[in-house]
Amino acid sequence: MEPTHQNLIRSNYTTLVKKMSAVPVAGFLYASNIITDEMKQQIEVEKTSYDKNRKLISIILRRGPSAFQGLTRALLKANQRELSNLLIAKDDEDVTKTDYEKKLALARSLVVCTKEREAPESQPRKQIDQEKSPEPRCRISLDDFNDIFLTVMPYKDVIYIHIRHFTENNGRFTPTKKGVTFPMDRWLRFESLLPEIQKYLNNIGNGEREEMQWHVGGGVYISLTPGFQTVDIRHYWKPEDAPEPVPTKKGVTLNHKKFTRLLEVVEQMHQHVPELKDVELCMLSESHQNQLGMLNCPECTPFGYDPLNVSMECNAGDLQDVETLNI
Repeated sequence: MEPTHQNLIRSNYTTLVKKMSAVPVAGFLYASNIITDEMKQQIEVEKTSYDKNRKLISIILRRGPSAFQGLTRALLKANQRELSNLLIAKDDEDVTKTDYEKKLALARSLVVCTKEREAPESQPRKQIDQEKSPEPRCRISLDDFNDIFLTVMPYKDVIYIHIRHFTENNGRFTPTKKGVTFPMDRWLRFESLLPEIQKYLNNIGNGEREEMQWHVGGGVYISLTPGFQTVDIRHYWKPEDAPEPVPTKKGVTLNHKKFTRLLEVVEQMHQHVPELKDVELCMLSESHQNQLGMLNCPECTPFGYDPLNVSMECNAGDLQDVETLNI
């Protein structure tokens, strides 16, 4: 696939992951000889629509020069005209640009836009102060007791988003170790899972019986258990003598009310952290377009991997010290 078409898909990654129906699209891609039967099965075997869409995009980015046109045609045949038109329209826009504009667009596309958001006409003074200040950018309560907060905290020039329990003493809030830390790219992966999580919780009363678990990077698992309307978000680590990663105490469990509150305020993160607009997801980087690159990534496979079972996905804990969150 041409680099310009790869960048079109990458810049619309979030929309495609949320809205695409991967199985019928994969069927049409296979019928058009864009992907192999083995690749089609790799897509179909994934458990959730989110994982199926991720797998399809990962595969299509590595296919030949006809893959982009094949994808747009497959989307049309699968009655996903909106997504097909989205890619075609942006491709047509690129054709009408001058050579200089194309160079600018290509340079900009190297920084993947994962969330469309209108840019302000001018940078507010408050935003400038936020970039220079070590203080938290926000602290949003997720319950009625000021016990657990969604907060943004820069640390050593890196922005982290936290869901964390706090204690209060004389009006001063102090973070505890009960919480989970998201660098910006990890937060976007978590955010893209929210519709899937909400769908699962809504179906619990309808006999949902399958346990679900996702790794969003750096050792953070999202776990859902049948019969419980809770979302467990937790750091894992892997002892030397353990065959699989195990949960730590660093994490939070959100009940249905707290999760609903999180859904209500999640868009505010893009106001408090405008840098999210320009985050590049490692899974879309050039180094991840082959399996070895992903396996050597400390975010995707931070515990290393078993050469005899290279499809194994592992995780690791986050290193940010909770003391950096003191308010």
